[in-house]
Amino acid sequence: METNLTMVAATAIGKMLIMVIVGFAAAKIHILGETETNALTKAVLNVTCPMLILASYMQAFDPDKAVGLLIALGLGVLIHVIGIFLAKILVKKEGNPDWQVERMAIVYGNVGFMGMPLMSAMFGPDAVFYLSTICLVYNFMIWSHGLLLMTGKMDKASLKKVFISPNMACMAVGILIFLCRIPVPDIIASPVSSIGNCTTPLAMLASGAIIARSDLREALKNKRLYFISALRLFAVPAITFLCVKLLHVPHMVALTAFTAAACPMGAMVTMFAVEHKKNAPYASGIFTFTTVLSLVTIPALIALYGMF
Repeated sequence: METNLTMVAATAIGKMLIMVIVGFAAAKIHILGETETNALTKAVLNVTCPMLILASYMQAFDPDKAVGLLIALGLGVLIHVIGIFLAKILVKKEGNPDWQVERMAIVYGNVGFMGMPLMSAMFGPDAVFYLSTICLVYNFMIWSHGLLLMTGKMDKASLKKVFISPNMACMAVGILIFLCRIPVPDIIASPVSSIGNCTTPLAMLASGAIIARSDLREALKNKRLYFISALRLFAVPAITFLCVKLLHVPHMVALTAFTAAACPMGAMVTMFAVEHKKNAPYASGIFTFTTVLSLVTIPALIALYGMF
Protein backbone atom coordinates (compact mmCIF):
# COMPACT_ATOMS: atom_id res chain seq x y z
CA MET A 1 0.00 0.00 0.00
CA GLU A 2 2.77 2.42 0.94
CA THR A 3 4.68 1.90 -2.34
CA ASN A 4 1.53 2.12 -4.46
CA LEU A 5 0.34 5.34 -2.84
CA THR A 6 3.80 6.92 -3.06
CA MET A 7 4.23 6.04 -6.73
CA VAL A 8 0.72 7.15 -7.69
CA ALA A 9 1.09 10.47 -5.88
CA ALA A 10 4.63 11.13 -7.10
CA THR A 11 3.74 10.30 -10.71
CA ALA A 12 0.60 12.45 -10.70
CA ILE A 13 2.35 15.40 -9.03
CA GLY A 14 5.29 15.06 -11.42
CA LYS A 15 2.97 15.34 -14.42
CA MET A 16 1.15 18.28 -12.87
CA LEU A 17 4.44 20.01 -12.06
CA ILE A 18 5.43 19.87 -15.73
CA MET A 19 2.10 21.51 -16.62
CA VAL A 20 2.71 24.21 -13.98
CA ILE A 21 6.18 24.87 -15.43
CA VAL A 22 4.69 25.22 -18.93
CA GLY A 23 2.13 27.71 -17.58
CA PHE A 24 4.90 29.57 -15.74
CA ALA A 25 7.04 29.77 -18.88
CA ALA A 26 4.07 30.82 -21.03
CA ALA A 27 3.38 33.71 -18.64
CA LYS A 28 7.03 34.78 -18.53
CA ILE A 29 7.27 34.99 -22.33
CA HIS A 30 3.91 36.80 -22.45
CA ILE A 31 1.86 34.07 -24.14
CA LEU A 32 -0.41 33.88 -21.11
CA GLY A 33 -1.20 37.37 -19.90
CA GLU A 34 -3.50 38.29 -17.05
CA THR A 35 -6.57 38.26 -19.32
CA GLU A 36 -5.81 34.77 -20.63
CA THR A 37 -5.04 33.46 -17.14
CA ASN A 38 -8.32 34.82 -15.80
CA ALA A 39 -10.12 33.16 -18.71
CA LEU A 40 -8.46 29.83 -17.94
CA THR A 41 -9.38 30.14 -14.26
CA LYS A 42 -13.01 30.90 -15.08
CA ALA A 43 -13.14 27.99 -17.53
CA VAL A 44 -11.86 25.60 -14.85
CA LEU A 45 -14.15 26.87 -12.09
CA ASN A 46 -17.30 27.26 -14.20
CA VAL A 47 -17.01 24.70 -17.02
CA THR A 48 -14.48 21.88 -16.78
CA CYS A 49 -14.59 21.30 -13.00
CA PRO A 50 -18.43 21.09 -12.94
CA MET A 51 -18.26 18.59 -15.83
CA LEU A 52 -15.64 16.57 -13.93
CA ILE A 53 -17.98 16.43 -10.92
CA LEU A 54 -20.95 15.46 -13.07
CA ALA A 55 -18.98 12.72 -14.83
CA SER A 56 -17.96 11.19 -11.48
CA TYR A 57 -21.64 10.53 -10.65
CA MET A 58 -22.40 8.82 -13.96
CA GLN A 59 -21.92 5.31 -12.64
CA ALA A 60 -23.94 2.38 -11.39
CA PHE A 61 -25.57 2.89 -8.00
CA ASP A 62 -23.59 1.40 -5.12
CA PRO A 63 -24.99 1.46 -1.54
CA ASP A 64 -21.49 1.63 -0.09
CA LYS A 65 -20.70 4.71 -2.16
CA ALA A 66 -23.96 6.33 -1.07
CA VAL A 67 -22.88 5.84 2.56
CA GLY A 68 -19.43 7.14 1.61
CA LEU A 69 -21.00 10.38 0.38
CA LEU A 70 -22.55 10.98 3.80
CA ILE A 71 -19.26 10.20 5.50
CA ALA A 72 -17.44 12.59 3.14
CA LEU A 73 -19.97 15.29 4.02
CA GLY A 74 -19.21 14.83 7.72
CA LEU A 75 -15.46 14.84 7.08
CA GLY A 76 -15.81 18.05 5.06
CA VAL A 77 -17.35 19.70 8.11
CA LEU A 78 -14.66 18.19 10.34
CA ILE A 79 -11.78 19.51 8.21
CA HIS A 80 -13.13 23.05 8.39
CA VAL A 81 -13.83 22.82 12.12
CA ILE A 82 -10.22 21.71 12.64
CA GLY A 83 -8.99 24.73 10.66
CA ILE A 84 -11.25 27.15 12.51
CA PHE A 85 -10.12 25.74 15.87
CA LEU A 86 -6.40 26.02 15.02
CA ALA A 87 -6.82 29.50 13.53
CA LYS A 88 -8.69 30.88 16.51
CA ILE A 89 -6.18 29.51 19.03
CA LEU A 90 -2.95 30.27 17.16
CA VAL A 91 -3.74 33.50 15.29
CA LYS A 92 -4.55 36.33 17.69
CA LYS A 93 -6.26 39.60 16.77
CA GLU A 94 -4.23 41.80 19.09
CA GLY A 95 -1.40 43.58 17.30
CA ASN A 96 -1.98 41.67 14.09
CA PRO A 97 -3.62 43.68 11.27
CA ASP A 98 -3.62 40.59 9.03
CA TRP A 99 -5.37 38.19 11.40
CA GLN A 100 -8.36 37.75 9.09
CA VAL A 101 -6.23 36.80 6.10
CA GLU A 102 -4.16 34.42 8.22
CA ARG A 103 -7.16 32.70 9.75
CA MET A 104 -8.79 32.22 6.35
CA ALA A 105 -5.51 30.88 4.92
CA ILE A 106 -5.49 28.16 7.58
CA VAL A 107 -9.16 27.20 7.25
CA TYR A 108 -9.70 27.26 3.48
CA GLY A 109 -7.64 25.00 1.24
CA ASN A 110 -7.73 24.94 -2.55
CA VAL A 111 -9.99 21.86 -2.63
CA GLY A 112 -11.77 22.80 -5.85
CA PHE A 113 -9.24 24.42 -8.14
CA MET A 114 -6.29 22.22 -7.11
CA GLY A 115 -7.81 19.40 -5.10
CA MET A 116 -10.25 18.33 -7.80
CA PRO A 117 -7.68 17.89 -10.62
CA LEU A 118 -5.19 16.43 -8.15
CA MET A 119 -7.60 13.76 -6.90
CA SER A 120 -8.73 13.03 -10.46
CA ALA A 121 -5.15 12.55 -11.61
CA MET A 122 -4.15 10.41 -8.63
CA PHE A 123 -7.18 8.29 -7.82
CA GLY A 124 -9.74 8.80 -10.59
CA PRO A 125 -13.53 9.32 -10.55
CA ASP A 126 -14.16 7.69 -7.16
CA ALA A 127 -12.04 10.31 -5.40
CA VAL A 128 -13.77 13.13 -7.30
CA PHE A 129 -17.10 11.54 -6.32
CA TYR A 130 -16.30 12.00 -2.61
CA LEU A 131 -14.34 15.24 -2.96
CA SER A 132 -17.30 17.01 -4.56
CA THR A 133 -19.17 16.63 -1.27
CA ILE A 134 -16.27 18.19 0.62
CA CYS A 135 -16.36 21.04 -1.93
CA LEU A 136 -20.03 21.55 -1.07
CA VAL A 137 -19.07 22.13 2.56
CA TYR A 138 -16.18 24.38 1.48
CA ASN A 139 -18.46 26.62 -0.60
CA PHE A 140 -21.04 26.88 2.16
CA MET A 141 -18.40 27.67 4.79
CA ILE A 142 -16.45 30.27 2.83
CA TRP A 143 -19.60 32.22 1.89
CA SER A 144 -20.86 32.12 5.48
CA HIS A 145 -18.05 31.79 8.03
CA GLY A 146 -15.39 33.17 5.64
CA LEU A 147 -17.42 36.23 4.74
CA LEU A 148 -18.31 36.82 8.39
CA LEU A 149 -14.63 36.55 9.30
CA MET A 150 -13.57 39.07 6.65
CA THR A 151 -16.37 41.62 7.04
CA GLY A 152 -18.07 40.96 10.36
CA LYS A 153 -21.40 40.46 8.55
CA MET A 154 -23.18 38.01 6.29
CA ASP A 155 -26.17 38.47 3.99
CA LYS A 156 -28.61 36.30 2.05
CA ALA A 157 -27.22 37.42 -1.31
CA SER A 158 -23.83 35.96 -0.43
CA LEU A 159 -25.30 32.66 0.72
CA LYS A 160 -27.17 32.35 -2.58
CA LYS A 161 -23.80 32.11 -4.33
CA VAL A 162 -23.33 28.73 -2.65
CA PHE A 163 -26.33 27.20 -4.35
CA ILE A 164 -26.37 28.83 -7.78
CA SER A 165 -22.79 28.05 -8.85
CA PRO A 166 -22.15 25.61 -11.75
CA ASN A 167 -20.35 23.24 -9.36
CA MET A 168 -23.35 22.99 -7.06
CA ALA A 169 -25.77 22.62 -9.97
CA CYS A 170 -23.74 19.78 -11.50
CA MET A 171 -23.38 18.12 -8.12
CA ALA A 172 -27.16 18.24 -7.56
CA VAL A 173 -27.83 16.77 -11.01
CA GLY A 174 -25.12 14.17 -10.50
CA ILE A 175 -26.47 13.01 -7.13
CA LEU A 176 -29.93 12.73 -8.67
CA ILE A 177 -28.55 10.60 -11.51
CA PHE A 178 -26.63 8.39 -9.07
CA LEU A 179 -29.33 7.90 -6.42
CA CYS A 180 -32.22 7.51 -8.88
CA ARG A 181 -30.14 5.19 -11.08
CA ILE A 182 -30.81 7.23 -14.21
CA PRO A 183 -28.96 5.83 -17.24
CA VAL A 184 -26.92 8.40 -19.18
CA PRO A 185 -26.43 7.67 -22.91
CA ASP A 186 -22.87 7.70 -24.21
CA ILE A 187 -23.61 10.61 -26.53
CA ILE A 188 -23.97 12.74 -23.36
CA ALA A 189 -21.60 10.95 -20.97
CA SER A 190 -18.63 10.95 -23.36
CA PRO A 191 -18.46 14.73 -24.04
CA VAL A 192 -19.12 15.48 -20.35
CA SER A 193 -16.17 13.24 -19.40
CA SER A 194 -13.95 14.71 -22.12
CA ILE A 195 -14.61 18.28 -20.97
CA GLY A 196 -14.08 17.25 -17.34
CA ASN A 197 -10.73 15.68 -18.24
CA CYS A 198 -9.49 19.11 -19.35
CA THR A 199 -9.61 20.30 -15.72
CA THR A 200 -6.12 19.18 -14.70
CA PRO A 201 -4.10 20.66 -17.59
CA LEU A 202 -6.04 23.94 -17.63
CA ALA A 203 -5.87 24.36 -13.84
CA MET A 204 -2.14 23.67 -13.77
CA LEU A 205 -1.43 26.05 -16.67
CA ALA A 206 -3.38 28.77 -14.84
CA SER A 207 -1.55 28.00 -11.58
CA GLY A 208 1.82 28.32 -13.29
CA ALA A 209 0.82 31.65 -14.82
CA ILE A 210 -0.42 32.96 -11.45
CA ILE A 211 2.85 31.94 -9.77
CA ALA A 212 4.85 33.67 -12.55
CA ARG A 213 3.17 37.00 -11.77
CA SER A 214 3.48 36.72 -7.98
CA ASP A 215 6.26 38.45 -6.07
CA LEU A 216 7.34 35.40 -4.09
CA ARG A 217 10.66 36.95 -3.03
CA GLU A 218 8.88 39.79 -1.27
CA ALA A 219 6.40 37.40 0.35
CA LEU A 220 9.20 35.22 1.74
CA LYS A 221 10.49 38.16 3.79
CA ASN A 222 7.44 37.91 6.06
CA LYS A 223 8.27 35.40 8.80
CA ARG A 224 4.57 34.88 9.59
CA LEU A 225 4.13 33.30 6.16
CA TYR A 226 6.11 30.21 7.22
CA PHE A 227 4.06 29.72 10.38
CA ILE A 228 0.72 30.06 8.58
CA SER A 229 1.88 27.80 5.74
CA ALA A 230 2.97 25.12 8.21
CA LEU A 231 -0.45 25.14 9.85
CA ARG A 232 -2.20 24.92 6.46
CA LEU A 233 0.03 22.24 4.93
CA PHE A 234 0.92 20.10 7.96
CA ALA A 235 -1.19 20.77 11.07
CA VAL A 236 -4.63 20.54 9.43
CA PRO A 237 -3.88 17.29 7.52
CA ALA A 238 -2.12 15.77 10.57
CA ILE A 239 -5.20 16.22 12.78
CA THR A 240 -7.44 15.05 9.94
CA PHE A 241 -5.28 11.93 9.62
CA LEU A 242 -5.70 11.11 13.30
CA CYS A 243 -9.46 11.58 13.04
CA VAL A 244 -9.99 9.34 9.99
CA LYS A 245 -7.84 6.63 11.55
CA LEU A 246 -9.62 6.77 14.91
CA LEU A 247 -13.02 6.75 13.19
CA HIS A 248 -12.06 3.84 10.88
CA VAL A 249 -13.29 5.69 7.80
CA PRO A 250 -13.41 3.63 4.55
CA HIS A 251 -10.09 3.85 2.71
CA MET A 252 -10.95 5.93 -0.38
CA VAL A 253 -13.14 8.35 1.58
CA ALA A 254 -10.41 8.76 4.20
CA LEU A 255 -7.69 9.27 1.59
CA THR A 256 -9.81 11.83 -0.26
CA ALA A 257 -10.50 13.80 2.94
CA PHE A 258 -6.85 13.63 3.97
CA THR A 259 -5.65 14.93 0.59
CA ALA A 260 -8.28 17.69 0.66
CA ALA A 261 -6.97 18.73 4.09
CA ALA A 262 -3.42 18.85 2.70
CA CYS A 263 -4.27 21.25 -0.16
CA PRO A 264 -2.59 24.68 -0.25
CA MET A 265 -4.41 27.89 0.62
CA GLY A 266 -7.46 28.52 -1.55
CA ALA A 267 -7.34 31.17 -4.28
CA MET A 268 -10.67 32.47 -2.93
CA VAL A 269 -8.86 33.81 0.14
CA THR A 270 -6.85 36.17 -2.07
CA MET A 271 -10.02 37.20 -3.92
CA PHE A 272 -11.75 37.94 -0.60
CA ALA A 273 -8.72 39.97 0.54
CA VAL A 274 -8.82 42.07 -2.64
CA GLU A 275 -12.58 42.60 -2.50
CA HIS A 276 -12.68 43.53 1.18
CA LYS A 277 -9.48 45.63 1.17
CA LYS A 278 -7.34 43.42 3.38
CA ASN A 279 -3.64 42.66 2.79
CA ALA A 280 -4.02 41.13 -0.70
CA PRO A 281 -0.24 40.95 -1.48
CA TYR A 282 0.28 38.96 1.73
CA ALA A 283 -2.62 36.65 0.85
CA SER A 284 -1.20 36.19 -2.65
CA GLY A 285 2.18 35.37 -1.13
CA ILE A 286 0.72 32.66 1.11
CA PHE A 287 -1.22 31.26 -1.86
CA THR A 288 1.89 31.12 -4.07
CA PHE A 289 4.19 29.74 -1.38
CA THR A 290 1.79 27.02 -0.22
CA THR A 291 0.93 26.08 -3.82
CA VAL A 292 4.59 25.61 -4.78
CA LEU A 293 5.38 23.80 -1.53
CA SER A 294 2.34 21.51 -1.84
CA LEU A 295 3.83 19.94 -4.96
CA VAL A 296 6.32 18.36 -2.55
CA THR A 297 4.32 18.11 0.68
CA ILE A 298 1.23 16.36 -0.75
CA PRO A 299 3.05 13.31 -2.19
CA ALA A 300 5.21 13.18 0.95
CA LEU A 301 2.14 13.23 3.21
CA ILE A 302 0.39 10.60 1.09
CA ALA A 303 3.50 8.41 1.33
CA LEU A 304 3.38 8.77 5.14
CA TYR A 305 -0.34 8.03 5.08
CA GLY A 306 0.39 4.74 3.32
CA MET A 307 2.72 3.65 6.13
CA PHE A 308 -0.10 3.48 8.69
